[in-house]
Amino acid sequence: MRASILLGLSFCFVFTTAPAISQEVSDGTIRTHIEGIEIPPVPNAPFTAKVVVTWNQPLVGGGIASRKYYTRVARDSQGRVRRETRIFVSANSDEEPPLRSFTIFDPVSSTRTTCTKASMTCATSPFDPHALLTENTGDNGNGKRESLGQQTIQGLPVTGTRETGSNASGSRLTLRRTDVWYSSDLHMALSVIRSDPQSGEVTLNVTNLVQGEPASMWMEIPSGYRVMGASTP
Repeated sequence: MRASILLGLSFCFVFTTAPAISQEVSDGTIRTHIEGIEIPPVPNAPFTAKVVVTWNQPLVGGGIASRKYYTRVARDSQGRVRRETRIFVSANSDEEPPLRSFTIFDPVSSTRTTCTKASMTCATSPFDPHALLTENTGDNGNGKRESLGQQTIQGLPVTGTRETGSNASGSRLTLRRTDVWYSSDLHMALSVIRSDPQSGEVTLNVTNLVQGEPASMWMEIPSGYRVMGASTP
């Protein structure tokens, strides 16, 4: 079976009962999806940045498999958000993580446009930005939260929170931990570290942060892509 590890920083909430790492099989390909940093479509908090992702995965026979990738993200003053999906490369590689797709979330038109690099096509569908802004993160029922205090990341003050919980796997009970450093200025986390004995440790760090209106090209579809038109979810 051909296997590739595909990454996406998709909309997700900081603390959630969903697994941080999940897998799906499509067309004979195993795809690993890692939940990313939530970037809510809020207005008047524009920026551009790079999110660096590393995954240290424990191997069955011992040792660690280390992988990395990055994704470019942006949000304009209207609240439109652009983010990418890229493919992991080895942690010691100088290879550019290949682009798989990018998505533009537009709260003004309530549309989501996803463009796939392989086919050079884009598909548009509706989405509800208000649902993203009002959804409750909730509690997983067996988690514990504690404050990590405050620090500065990328020149912005952030507040740290640690959540610890447990996962039942057969007769075994494993502990998981999530550290989140949240910026109230940007309404998003600037650093997230998730770890558990089964999937290992995933680190997401916002770097190269530039506050201010991104260039218009960020929210435009590049030439060469064909827009397929609107579709329903």
